[in-house]
Amino acid sequence: MTNKNFLKAYKSNEDKILSSLLEEIRNNPHFSATNLIGHSSLAANTKEFLTQIFKTLDSNSLPDVSKKMLEPIIALWDSLIKQQIQAGFSSKDMALLIYALKSTMHSAEEHEVMLEDTKKRQLDNVLDLLGMLTFEMYSIENEKIISAKNNHIHYLQQTNSKFSNQLIGNSPIMHQLYKTIGLVLENDLTVLLEGESGTGKDLIASTIHNNSKRSKKPFIAINCGAIPKDLIESELFGHEKGAFTGADEQRIGKFELADGGTLFLDEIGDLPLELQVKLLRILQNKSVERVGGKHSIPLNVRIIAATNQPLKQLVDEKKFRLDLYYRLNVFPIFVPPLRERKEDIALLAQFFIKKYAKEFELKESILTDEATIFLSNQYWEGNIRELENVIQRSLILAQGDPITSAILSLKPGQIEQRLLQAPQPKASSSPQEDTLMTLEEAEKKAIEIALSNKKNNYLQAAKALGISRTTLYSKIQTYKIGSDAKYPI
Repeated sequence: MTNKNFLKAYKSNEDKILSSLLEEIRNNPHFSATNLIGHSSLAANTKEFLTQIFKTLDSNSLPDVSKKMLEPIIALWDSLIKQQIQAGFSSKDMALLIYALKSTMHSAEEHEVMLEDTKKRQLDNVLDLLGMLTFEMYSIENEKIISAKNNHIHYLQQTNSKFSNQLIGNSPIMHQLYKTIGLVLENDLTVLLEGESGTGKDLIASTIHNNSKRSKKPFIAINCGAIPKDLIESELFGHEKGAFTGADEQRIGKFELADGGTLFLDEIGDLPLELQVKLLRILQNKSVERVGGKHSIPLNVRIIAATNQPLKQLVDEKKFRLDLYYRLNVFPIFVPPLRERKEDIALLAQFFIKKYAKEFELKESILTDEATIFLSNQYWEGNIRELENVIQRSLILAQGDPITSAILSLKPGQIEQRLLQAPQPKASSSPQEDTLMTLEEAEKKAIEIALSNKKNNYLQAAKALGISRTTLYSKIQTYKIGSDAKYPI
């Protein structure tokens, strides 16, 4: 049969051959447990597979090869590939090795290596075939790597866009942070967030949880430095009724509450050494035993820890266990201080202005240009938390007027004269139309506004004014604010 007639015969029977091949795949028990049968593109891919094979058979350049002829070459190639991989070499390394051998044999006489002409031709052919097979293998591997990288880049671009809508910041360092966060969403790696106080580590922890496969399960947070030492064990691990004096009922610990979800251990560096041992055991065994309990309870919890202290330094000072440090430091993420992302300060300030103007029931104040410059030039030792407090206080003082650098720079007890002008009855003997408040009058007025906006919540009013609750109570007494000038301490 000529090539022309052969290809014509195949084309006329293509559908029958394809149908028979698909039937063989679907009915043969050897294929029942493979991914081949259930693949959505099985029919289309099989048709293309057949077309390529029969087109090649139609070629005049195809040699009359047999399985017996190729078996030794394939066996040699398989053996060499396995050997190279076990030795830690790649397919590219093997291709280079084959090329080097061929170059060496071409200059065999210089190295006093003599082969018969027949053997030289055989070796040349064997190396050519091995090189082709290895190069094809390398090409396929490389295409997979490139494809995976492209998919990864696309994924990071998507998550980067998503996080920029959830976290505030468009600075380069924040975009890098978004990409880093994206790497831990599809797995359960333990994450260690490192950074100064007030940088938003808690918000990043919740963002990781909310965008992970555990998002529908609990997110439980505990501040390891804010709970008394005699209570933190019960808070973390729970206790049984009667486990100790005062344990009147069973208590479920944070680990159990977070089962299936994420447990955020904030300020992990403050955890007492004796509890670090128990935490390490839980992380290793993936189970918890309540205080006073006799049975281990299996856990499926992702751990995100955070610290504002250099944990490695604490390890060196024998204040933190080395084994626990390496158990937690699986995927460290550094959260930058605000002074390293100055491009984001204005965005954060605008966010807090909108948030607290609504909360305080005030008109949104405009941030002047010189105020924006003032904010960007501050050191921000307290980071985002400090900026948030400054904006709250400034909104109270501005009362809807533009926020200037003068307002932003006010400290508790200091009053900016220009801001505190209040209309006074005109005196016939004086040409002045306005009289400035005294310092005491201005301070009293600011406290009254804060108490009114916070509905007499003294703690919130004190925070808004940037003073302690004790100082607020003292000034209330001094200025006799309120009907009886008496407030609980």
